[in-house]
Amino acid sequence: MKLKSVSKFFDKTKAVDAYNSSYSFRCQVEPLDMYRTEGTRIKVRNMSTAPEVIIPVRRAIKIDSQAYLVSDSSADHWSGEAIRSRYVLQGADYVVEIRTIAQVLENAPGVQAWASIDFNKYSTDERDSADYHPQYHIFLGEDTAAEHTIIHTTERTYLVKNSYKTPSGLYDAICNELDDPVIDAVTFKSRTYIPITDSFTESSSTIRCIRIRWQDKFTYLSQGSEKFERGDIQVLVPSSVTPKAADVVDLSDGPWRVVSVVDSGSHNLLHLRRA
Repeated sequence: MKLKSVSKFFDKTKAVDAYNSSYSFRCQVEPLDMYRTEGTRIKVRNMSTAPEVIIPVRRAIKIDSQAYLVSDSSADHWSGEAIRSRYVLQGADYVVEIRTIAQVLENAPGVQAWASIDFNKYSTDERDSADYHPQYHIFLGEDTAAEHTIIHTTERTYLVKNSYKTPSGLYDAICNELDDPVIDAVTFKSRTYIPITDSFTESSSTIRCIRIRWQDKFTYLSQGSEKFERGDIQVLVPSSVTPKAADVVDLSDGPWRVVSVVDSGSHNLLHLRRA
């Protein structure tokens, strides 16, 4: 009997595609070595399969009720033949929604994905306050979280600062947690001078917007750009909305003045200061 056939005999664990339960395969999951485990690595396991087994394309599986992200494979060989494929599993406890800024502004659905969320660090910014601002690693099985996309869980919202493919094959989105309220409604008020009557007319419109700390997404385009000050915020609005500097807008917490407007392609970025 071939060693390859012997190894397949012990594939007794059933793994199911986390997105499509109609596809499943058999595998072996190594017992957990508690003395080698610390912190969040409690749900990191090793899995092996026969080499012909196809891993689901979105690289997320379920074993019993636990979801896992599946790494790239590493083959074991014997006498010049691949006899096993080995993988690292990372426990995924969250189903997140990944959306572009434009999708959030349009309130359009995004991509649902299984994810593992791991705390990275706290940061403070004395230009704003002494509060801690947490940053996280959000691991995904596929490349769906580009820079400046927004990731939602049922309780929190994150802004992706950068994303890269790790050596294991999983994707790591480094994210800043956004402070509430993230989604807000902004009312624009503008005045237009009418020289014939020597008077002003006022107009207003209310749209959906995204609020973020100015430190999370800012760009100084030149030395003449208006500097950010304590208490300033950034508001993202659809590109079709083009307020002017000095316009006054209303958010859920009161009036703000537009300091500057930056065209970011799919949206406009407003630098706001308390009016």
